Amino acid sequence: MKKFLPLILIPLTAMTLVFCTCGCEIIEEALEAGALDTDNPNSDDYRPRYVVGVFSIVRYPRATDLEKPVQDLEGREIYINSNQNFSSKNLKDARIVIRPGNPEICDLKFKLDRRGRVHWELLAGKHRDEQVAFVVDGKLISRFIPEFNEENGSSWVYLRVGIDHFYAKNIVKYAKKNYIFFNPDAQNFFSSFL
Repeated sequence: MKKFLPLILIPLTAMTLVFCTCGCEIIEEALEAGALDTDNPNSDDYRPRYVVGVFSIVRYPRATDLEKPVQDLEGREIYINSNQNFSSKNLKDARIVIRPGNPEICDLKFKLDRRGRVHWELLAGKHRDEQVAFVVDGKLISRFIPEFNEENGSSWVYLRVGIDHFYAKNIVKYAKKNYIFFNPDAQNFFSSFL
């Protein structure tokens, strides 16, 4: 048995060294890729995910700086106005609304802050009977017609976006965290300088 011990230990030691060096590289790559980002929106390491933006669609692009191309999920390209009309910065909370008669498609309800309600009313008034682009993390996910809030004074608005469950669940999951990230509490902001 003593004869075989060195024969076993040498390859085992070599394998351990290989795994340790490869393991360090894997961890380093994961850190660079952001795989170990935190889910705490107050942390410096937090990266917002599933950030929502609503943009005007440019029907006749003129190749100005205010227009940018985006691709939909099927690879078709449209031009949008690069100034967004609404974003996750004003989105306090979100809920999924399953479409009646088609459980595979989801619409969304957004709870907006005060400024978000003003932006939404302006958006719905400006684009009455006209589609706008629903963009998530820079990708065109859907087009929809914004509707006025039916309940005056309510902070919830309804979006008939018709998206799949994957995007809907993740938009709902990250809505509150993204709102906290984009609107840091003033008290937390000033305490970081002390």
